[in-house]
Amino acid sequence: MGKKSWYLSIALLCTSLFAAHSQAALIDQGGGLIYDTVLDVTWLQDASSYKVTYENGEQDAGKLNYNDASAWVDSLVYEDTVRGVVYDDWRLPTTFTPSDGTWYDETGLSSELAFMYYVNLGYPAIIAEAGQDPAEIPNPTSSNYNPFQNLQYRGYWSETTVAGNDQMAYFLHFHLGIQGATSVDGDELRVWAVRDGNVTAVPAPPALLLLLSGLVMMRFFKRDKTMAES
Repeated sequence: MGKKSWYLSIALLCTSLFAAHSQAALIDQGGGLIYDTVLDVTWLQDASSYKVTYENGEQDAGKLNYNDASAWVDSLVYEDTVRGVVYDDWRLPTTFTPSDGTWYDETGLSSELAFMYYVNLGYPAIIAEAGQDPAEIPNPTSSNYNPFQNLQYRGYWSETTVAGNDQMAYFLHFHLGIQGATSVDGDELRVWAVRDGNVTAVPAPPALLLLLSGLVMMRFFKRDKTMAES
């Protein structure tokens, strides 16, 4: 491959990568923050930010009951080291239409968690057979873009309580894709913080740098072509 062809190939690759990235529903904004362009919310990249610390100092993804999870996320203060901004307006994900027929919502329209599971991450609904131990079922897999860290394939709390019964709150199980409800002061589930809107003063993302690199390469290609013809 000649130098001109190499320049052109790199340029086209960079610009195509930019186009694919700019159309993605999940955008890595840096600083541990992932923006959902469809729902207009920002997730913590660490899907298990709440940690338990053991006596030896090691940490692991922790679980809380609903009341403690709500209190923890309400008090969460997160520093965005990329933009030098501190965010303290975090919440638990919302369930939109908690009604019969949404327990396996493959449209993702029943909750922010269902949208993440089925649409963004592209995981399938997994229905355990009668008597089957869910622990024996492999974790869901997908070829979708997944920028998250420490995602736990267990239940994550929703902030939405059951209508007429505030002692029950919704959750989504990231192993099976099932949405359900459980006691707010009994079961302990995972906590994944989200906030409304995008981060402010967004710097040039990697995709934009790819675009600029592609334009530079195309400029070099045009210059070399001009010099060759002169």
